Amino acid sequence: MASHPLDGNGHDTAVVVAHEIYGVNEHINGVAEMLSPYRCDVFTPSFLPSGVVYAREDEPRAYREFTRTPGVAGMGNALAQYTDGLRERYRRVLCIGFSVGATSTWLASGTGAVDGAVCFYGSRIRDHLDIQPAAPCLVIFAEQEPSFSVSAVTERLAGRKGVVTEVHPCRHGFCDPGSPHYCARHSRKAWTSATRFLGLPR
Repeated sequence: MASHPLDGNGHDTAVVVAHEIYGVNEHINGVAEMLSPYRCDVFTPSFLPSGVVYAREDEPRAYREFTRTPGVAGMGNALAQYTDGLRERYRRVLCIGFSVGATSTWLASGTGAVDGAVCFYGSRIRDHLDIQPAAPCLVIFAEQEPSFSVSAVTERLAGRKGVVTEVHPCRHGFCDPGSPHYCARHSRKAWTSATRFLGLPR
């Protein structure tokens, strides 16, 4: 699970970007680049076997292989272990996750493994509403999710200590420039919310 920060400037904040079913693809690397102006070290570990990266047209295979290993729970455990390993070097360890990476981030946040988290359209969070994040957590949803009611989930999360929800009138993947559902305007809005929520310094 090789992963290295984009820079080695001795920052006291680490940000781990948790990938989707495709692995550490151009979108995840792009997110890491977007974080480069901030005073933090960025990590993009792969939690897929051998660090495989799937093309978007291989979505069925990527989904099938992800559910086989590591799965959401397995990735959540691995992510918690990974962030815990950064504790000796950083004062703050933050996590930004997308899709399955967002649900894994949600699970990891419940263990106290991170000091702050942002979960972009983690649809399977609906299966883990019993989790209480131990640190501030921003959950960003796309309003148009075909597999579940976003309003029902946000209602369940309303009032949860340390949890903030934000819903954008878009479809799943709206922050990914490579997705057919990409929406530049709302991607920028969500990104601004994320960086402010995490208190990332420039």
